[in-house]
Parts: sequence; C-alpha cells; structure tokens
Amino acid sequence: MNTLLLVMLAVFLVVIAAFLVPLLLELKKTAVALRITTERKLNPALEELHLMLKNVRGISNTVNDITDNVRGLTDSLTEVSSRIHAVNQLVGGIGSSASVRALSLKAGVTAALTYLITNLLRKGDRQ
Repeated sequence: MNTLLLVMLAVFLVVIAAFLVPLLLELKKTAVALRITTERKLNPALEELHLMLKNVRGISNTVNDITDNVRGLTDSLTEVSSRIHAVNQLVGGIGSSASVRALSLKAGVTAALTYLITNLLRKGDRQ
C-alpha cells in the first residue's frame, strides 16, 4: 500500500513537472519578449519625454525672464507716474501762485487807477 501511494505520488510529481517545465519556459520567453518590446517602445518614448521636459524647462525659464522684465517695467512706470504726479502738484502750485499774483496785481492797478481818476476829477472840481 505504501508502495502504491509512493508510485502515485511519483506519477503525480512527474505529471506536474511535465506541465510546469513548459509553462516556466513559456513564461521565460514571454518575459524576454515583453522586455524587448518594452525597451523598443519605451526607450524612444522616454527620450521624447526627456526632450519635452527640457523644452518645458526652457519655456519656463523664458517666462520667468519675461515676468521679471515686466515687473521691472511696472516698477519703472510706477516711479514715472509718481514723478509726474509730483511735477503736476508743483506746476499746480506755481500756477495758482501766479494766478494769485496776477489777480493781486490787477486789483492793485484797478485801485490805483480808480484813486488817480477820482483825485484828478476832484482836482478839476476845486478850481
């Protein structure tokens, strides 16, 4: 009985080995084919991805440079605007000061002429 059991076990192991050996060989062939296919198709894709990332990095650097230039331009425009505002205030102050002076001079001349004409007319009345 033990012998029969051992013979059945041996036959079972031989049958399993007969199925496992071709299966393992086929799995090995499939793995090799998969690796070769992956290398053929994946390597060019990885190289293309590397070039694309390099281009994106270059574009990003260019955008950063442009952003810095625009920031500098904006700062310059802000400074120019502040200076123009200061000049406007200065000109407005000078203009209003000149207007006040002109109006004061006009009032003085008007008063002087009125006084002169009034006195000349009175002098003519005295004689």
